Amino acid sequence: MEDGRGDSDTLEAKIAEVEQTLETTRDQLLRRTAELENMRRRHQQEREQLVFEANKRLILDLLGIVDDLERTIEHASESKDPMAQGIELIYKSFLKTLERYGVRPMQTVGEPFDPMKHDALLEEPRNDIAPGMVTREIQRGYLLNENILRHAKVFVSKTAE
Repeated sequence: MEDGRGDSDTLEAKIAEVEQTLETTRDQLLRRTAELENMRRRHQQEREQLVFEANKRLILDLLGIVDDLERTIEHASESKDPMAQGIELIYKSFLKTLERYGVRPMQTVGEPFDPMKHDALLEEPRNDIAPGMVTREIQRGYLLNENILRHAKVFVSKTAE
């Protein structure tokens, strides 16, 4: 007759096997949960990047209209006829709308040239300004939140000969 010791050993072995299986399953579950969370985070980042790129393309197209409005205002008559005043109001309204969405113009003239923000079109020999400073802005640069949306096209000072 068996003393019950064999049953106890078999039962303990089965318990150890079940505990090992449980531990393996728990580890797999944790890994799958982490993978799923990483996948969700990557998906969210990709979605935000797609929205940003779509907005960027649209805003860049709209900035061409802003440039046209600026040129129109610059060449409007000095008498400020009602048409010129209306165009200026539309321009200001347009800029306010862009600002609500995080678009704002860069300050460039008088700033040091920064190739990350500016496209240098020409170097001007100047004695009155230190070399490497932005002297004129040909096309305004814009930021979308803190990201460069469009580089400013500028003239940069250099030492006069």
